[in-house]
Amino acid sequence: MSHDSAYKTFLDPPREFGLIPFWFWNDDLEEAELIRQLRAFHEAGFGGVMPHARIGLSRRVGYLTDEFFRLMRSVVDEAARLCMKVILYDEGSYPSGSANGAVVAENAEYASQSIRLWEKDVDGPYTGFWRPNTRRALLDKHICTVVGSVDAEGVVDPGSLKVLEPHENAIFKIDVPSGQWKVMSIWNTASGGTIRGAFPESEDAHATAPAAGDILNPEAVACFIRLTHDRYYEALKEHFGDTIIAMFTDEPNVTGRGARPRGRHKAIPFTPGFVDWIGNLWDEDPTSWLPALWLDYGPETDAFRHRYSEAVQTRLQEVFYGAQSDWCAKHGIELTGHPAESNELTALRLFQLPGQDMVWRYIEPNKLTGIEGEHSVAAKAATSGARLSNRRRILTEVCGAYGWNLTLDEIKWLFDWHLVRGNNLFNVHAVFYSIRGRRAWESEPDLAIHNVWWPYFKDIAGYTRRLSWLLADGEHVCDVAILGDGNNLPWAAARHLYEAQIEFLYLDDRAVGESELEGDRLVVGAQKYKVIIVDALPHPTNEARAKLDAFQAAGGCVIDFRDGMPLAADVDAVVSRDIRVLPADPNLRFIHYRKEGLDLYLLVNEGEDPVVGDVTLASTGRVEVWDALSGNRLDSRVTESDVSVSLALNLGRRESLVIAVDPSQPYSGFGQDLEFEEERTPIAIDWSVKDAEGLAVSIDGVGDWSLIQGWELFSGSLTYCADIVFPDADEVLLELGDVGDIAEVIIDGKSVGTRMWAPYDIPLGNVSSGRHSVDVRVTNSMANAYEGSQMPSGLMGPVTLVARRK
Repeated sequence: MSHDSAYKTFLDPPREFGLIPFWFWNDDLEEAELIRQLRAFHEAGFGGVMPHARIGLSRRVGYLTDEFFRLMRSVVDEAARLCMKVILYDEGSYPSGSANGAVVAENAEYASQSIRLWEKDVDGPYTGFWRPNTRRALLDKHICTVVGSVDAEGVVDPGSLKVLEPHENAIFKIDVPSGQWKVMSIWNTASGGTIRGAFPESEDAHATAPAAGDILNPEAVACFIRLTHDRYYEALKEHFGDTIIAMFTDEPNVTGRGARPRGRHKAIPFTPGFVDWIGNLWDEDPTSWLPALWLDYGPETDAFRHRYSEAVQTRLQEVFYGAQSDWCAKHGIELTGHPAESNELTALRLFQLPGQDMVWRYIEPNKLTGIEGEHSVAAKAATSGARLSNRRRILTEVCGAYGWNLTLDEIKWLFDWHLVRGNNLFNVHAVFYSIRGRRAWESEPDLAIHNVWWPYFKDIAGYTRRLSWLLADGEHVCDVAILGDGNNLPWAAARHLYEAQIEFLYLDDRAVGESELEGDRLVVGAQKYKVIIVDALPHPTNEARAKLDAFQAAGGCVIDFRDGMPLAADVDAVVSRDIRVLPADPNLRFIHYRKEGLDLYLLVNEGEDPVVGDVTLASTGRVEVWDALSGNRLDSRVTESDVSVSLALNLGRRESLVIAVDPSQPYSGFGQDLEFEEERTPIAIDWSVKDAEGLAVSIDGVGDWSLIQGWELFSGSLTYCADIVFPDADEVLLELGDVGDIAEVIIDGKSVGTRMWAPYDIPLGNVSSGRHSVDVRVTNSMANAYEGSQMPSGLMGPVTLVARRK
């Protein structure tokens, strides 16, 4: 693919790469309104939708009813006509596995399960009987009762353990010698967990919240699939594999939400037959050690708890994800969605379209949360999951429950955060059918038609579509992997690599154990790694250990990460940098993707200040620089050596760019440093202010309208109007100063530019000298109307006219 053909597609990629948002079906749905909204999403460039029965759905429509499917059929048919894609959602609200309570309604034994501990302290010598007072739940089942000696600190001695057999009525005989003893009885109980249902009276903690299903139980999962997946296929089968591309499963919770306490110990995930299943998995009987899930058994306690947690995850993957993955494959679609935790990787190999999510302000601009903590690994976990199994697309659920204070400034940062980590299908959370009543505060904000900045959202949607296309159907260039716990990925080593611009992916020990060696490279899927960094993996499998030993013997590099080590320097000693910026800047992120003969580098400024310097790429050939937001080709000063190209870099706040290198074409230097004289003229004039209808309003020019009486809670657009005399210059720039939040500049009735985040500097193009009518349409935040935030709003200035002459 040449630069020209790639750039042509980059400008207007196939619609499938557009946003596919959660579409909250959260009111008394009407067919005409659903179709109107779908067409609005199409007009904004969205790639499709994911209809999602959500809190607020009316009982008239219902969930999985004939009316529900009639409306779904109408929407899917219209999506097909519009060449949009549809992802189905497997639940009535979330988490998945309950069919809005229908699974448990069909069979009470399919409710989510747990085990709990009751205990009795005994001073020996003692002989007597004990019946654990588990109360009166008729479905509770005894799992085991164990007696063991304890020391002065209350630590149970594993060498003293004895499993007691019950007498009639679950009475246990205790016969112990002198010393301190503890009798520990474990029972299988319903967890009491629920899901958030689809109806207003189905919210968390409500008496009618739907019961969670036992997603570790194959029979319960089969019931769930029959009630949901099979019903969708029956109603929409002709669209499967074409318009309908996937089924979304959402953060499954083994014990359900809000599992109710009984006794003083927390509920632990369980399912009938789980002890025997673990025994087969481990080739040993875990029974006497089960109390160690709550009590201290000495030095091996943590290791046992880790093994049990791993067993729960293995069972979940086998029974729940595995069954859905098989069903999707058989029906011509893909399993998508994400696990419960941001740092889970291992389960993603069962997703044909793996994903992760980012909600509740887990990460934010100008905070370390983007590179520190469990949520900082989410986007890279999703990309790494796709690379394990050579998956084409990587889904990211983004913006959920960030609140009405969420701005397009933050959205741009969040989108870039995911894109530069390899995600290429954006499942924005969410677009609302309705914000009527309290629906406006259910995992808000609405990102679409009900938001005042909706007219501008299409620009970000187009930006994301371009980069999602660019990051698909090619090769991710990456020599370095971090090996960690696949159910609890580490982040400490990753931070060092991010800040040094060293690209990496994650591996779990299963992937390493199943990998192949190719010379001094470890081959996993399509990736070939030269360096493996082991971070926070206390219990690797024997297979992984053996493969790492073989990798090192073949000349590969294994680094055991520890705090304080010069990790970047250690990696540099083995592999050459793919990208280097001088002076160094820890806020620069990049991804290198090879697609149809081009080396494509996406560079993102993740900080608040410009990244300025020279960037050197380990590629050679003809270079072009593309701006994904505007779609423009950019001039840049480029120099080349035999092994690299270098460019002058000035990457501003919230900016990104694509560097496209064609190694099949000779270097062609372009761009030059031009010297400009700059004349800056403050615009100290009276601006008149008009509302959306063009009527004058009682606001005196430049300033924060949220501080003016009567305007404190206004969310919407106002237009600042003036006549301005422009100078004769090669370039003219209008600097608007402070703006809250979006500024669109209109000259003589024609829109010439929009800025949705600072700096609010707008090039005016080929504007002629002389007097012109200038309108600045400012749109603020919904947070003022829906949160009373009084976020700064309006054109606050100072406004400056900048004339630049060569």
